[in-house]
Amino acid sequence: MNNIKTKFHLNKRAPSRFAPGGATPGAGAAVALVDERYLGWLAAQQPREATQPAPVLQRAALMSVFGHLARCGQPEVALLRTCLFTDRPVTELVDDVLLRPVPPHAQDGGLGLVRALGLELTQLAQRGQCPLVLVASDDERLIPYIDEAQWRGLKVVLVTDEASHDVARLLADDPSWARLLMQADRRVSINAAAWQALTIPGLGYFAGRPAEPPRDPEAELPLREPYLDAQAEPDTDWRAQVERVLQDWWTEETADARLDLFEEMQNSQGVPPETDRHLLLRVRRELARPLSFPEKKVMREMIRALVLAQPPAVDEPADA
Repeated sequence: MNNIKTKFHLNKRAPSRFAPGGATPGAGAAVALVDERYLGWLAAQQPREATQPAPVLQRAALMSVFGHLARCGQPEVALLRTCLFTDRPVTELVDDVLLRPVPPHAQDGGLGLVRALGLELTQLAQRGQCPLVLVASDDERLIPYIDEAQWRGLKVVLVTDEASHDVARLLADDPSWARLLMQADRRVSINAAAWQALTIPGLGYFAGRPAEPPRDPEAELPLREPYLDAQAEPDTDWRAQVERVLQDWWTEETADARLDLFEEMQNSQGVPPETDRHLLLRVRRELARPLSFPEKKVMREMIRALVLAQPPAVDEPADA
């Protein structure tokens, strides 16, 4: 009987198809977990001309941008994949970007997103296949998941904007966001060139970057606009504009939504993240510019005053 030579060696494995460049997942791999709603909100906060339309995220740029952010968090790692948690329809497939559909925020208040992203974070920590994970979200409810992952040895890096650099202001203006940032091992900011790649179709990240990136991490941070450092309190005209925007928003809300906000703000010190993002965007559009720290603080005080003025009335269902 002739011996048949084994075609495939049992003690050899082909490189993982998920690893970039044929690299095997392990000590040098990182994964990005991205809340698309949050990333889109951050993109809308970037300075742009008043006549320009709201930016649309370019998913094709996610791997190059978050790969650079991963190296900022830990120079020797390479980004393995990006998991994008989205409530938008699937219209395209992008290499190395895994789509994780979640319910619209209006449907469940973001709970589905928190559970899905938290579960992915927990699984990464349990399997121990990568030392670092990038998280792009501002939901404070992720803190227990992050804490558990860190206890299992995972390094968690949060993706932020320039507001996170002034911790004292952030603790006063947005304590829930500050608490989430304090839980992270590191925080990295998306620079101006990366925002262009994420919002301009076909540009690509490396096309918008200098040929030799600066080695100083501070040089990677976006330049601050003069209005971000303004200390003056908003004037009467500003308050009138913002009051009009808030009143329009409050009128549009349903009775049940008003009651939910009233009960939530009674038991907290700030404004729910989704409401805060939505109103910051509406006010930004009204003013045709981003808000300074003092303006954000005053706007949040105005939101709380409006919501907590009196318990909203809810219509009782008619008896049969």
